[in-house]
Amino acid sequence: MNDETELKTEQPLKQKVARLSAEKALPASGVETLIKIIKGYVVASQGGESQTNYRDVASATNLGPTLVSGNNSFLAESAIITSPKYGYYLPSEEAVRYAREAAWDEERAKSHLRKLVSRCWYGQVAIQNFTLRSTLTRDEFKRSLAIKCGATEGDSNALDRLIDFIIHTGLVTENEQGLLTKGNLDEVSGATEMQPESERRDQSKVLPPAPQLATAPTNAATVSLVLHVHLKDLSDLTDENAEAVKKWAAKLGCGKIQVEGDLQ
Repeated sequence: MNDETELKTEQPLKQKVARLSAEKALPASGVETLIKIIKGYVVASQGGESQTNYRDVASATNLGPTLVSGNNSFLAESAIITSPKYGYYLPSEEAVRYAREAAWDEERAKSHLRKLVSRCWYGQVAIQNFTLRSTLTRDEFKRSLAIKCGATEGDSNALDRLIDFIIHTGLVTENEQGLLTKGNLDEVSGATEMQPESERRDQSKVLPPAPQLATAPTNAATVSLVLHVHLKDLSDLTDENAEAVKKWAAKLGCGKIQVEGDLQ
């Protein structure tokens, strides 16, 4: 009896133990659900024209409300949706374009998702890794992502979902042997310049610094002005006229004025 009592009192204590979570938002659902939610936000917002909430998206996609809301943080951090007001969201311009074009050509429409992903922290991790190496195993790529976002072993499944999403966009490809390689980066060649300054500092640890071009010292420009004044009458040589010439020459940046007269 005592043992059973001790067991009952210990169980609630174990349930209250907090687990460390990643510093970055990770997907709570697989690729198929994420894509449904993205398209659902476009539909529920009438193509990005009006703010919408997760309940409206759930109705448009036939998904559970908690399933939609559980992925909002990841989609917002990925700039796929924005939150102009608490509890309400708008799909980004790229997300709207993706949803509209996907009905006709899913593969080409993914280029809009690649642009978004390439600007995110996990897209930058992918670009940097495959700049240095031609192939990576899934575990190696997962390790890089985990270090970047401060994930723990408890986030392993979420990291797998993240990798699947990156592969789905085409930024990274996976061959039959399970090796990951660089995907289509044609649309995201300028992604490095678009990332925040803090991200650029992180990238400087793995990319060589840009070469510095030698520049010759420059001196302030000097303007020399020589006026040839042809006068018919010496009475024109007045202080007033001379002062007017000086003011005019000063506007050109002349420090010294040399006047040569030629009487005719």
